[in-house]
Amino acid sequence: MELIEQITMLEGVLQRHIRKWEMYFSGVERLPPQDERKRINRRIRLLAEQTVNRRAEQFRIEQLQHRFMTYSQNWERMLREREEGRSAQSHTDHELRGPEAANDTATSSVDKAEESSLFDRYRTAKSECGLEIGVDRKTFDQQIAEQRKKIEERLGRKVKFDVQIDNDKVRVVARKEKKKG
Repeated sequence: MELIEQITMLEGVLQRHIRKWEMYFSGVERLPPQDERKRINRRIRLLAEQTVNRRAEQFRIEQLQHRFMTYSQNWERMLREREEGRSAQSHTDHELRGPEAANDTATSSVDKAEESSLFDRYRTAKSECGLEIGVDRKTFDQQIAEQRKKIEERLGRKVKFDVQIDNDKVRVVARKEKKKG
């Protein structure tokens, strides 16, 4: 297999791996994809050790390495925060927050933390797709709060927002929170 094909294939593998981590942090997957991350790290390292004659290929390999390391550091930080109980997701469980919190329709500090994390994920997804962000954090948070209120009134239950990438388009989608009980 040619070097260009290897690079292209590994870029696709990394994109799919990023989505798996997003699914883990959004609660869809129960276990983080750590084993796959180790395999990808090994493949990138082997690719970087090859002799590269063309500067464009060398640049793509370096970009791939940098992107993977940046994501890895971010995932480690998020895992550490989750283990320490500092992540927004760990506080959304209504059983832990008490029954009065489940009926609270006002935007709580947990919602604000989720929106802040949501904006970071939105910004990261946009930059990964090479798209301009086009909205600041304050405007984004206001729009999410308005949408949350409208959707929750219509559905009669809490919703959770997530970032979704489809064909290089970044969308923020609302999902009903699972009922506990």
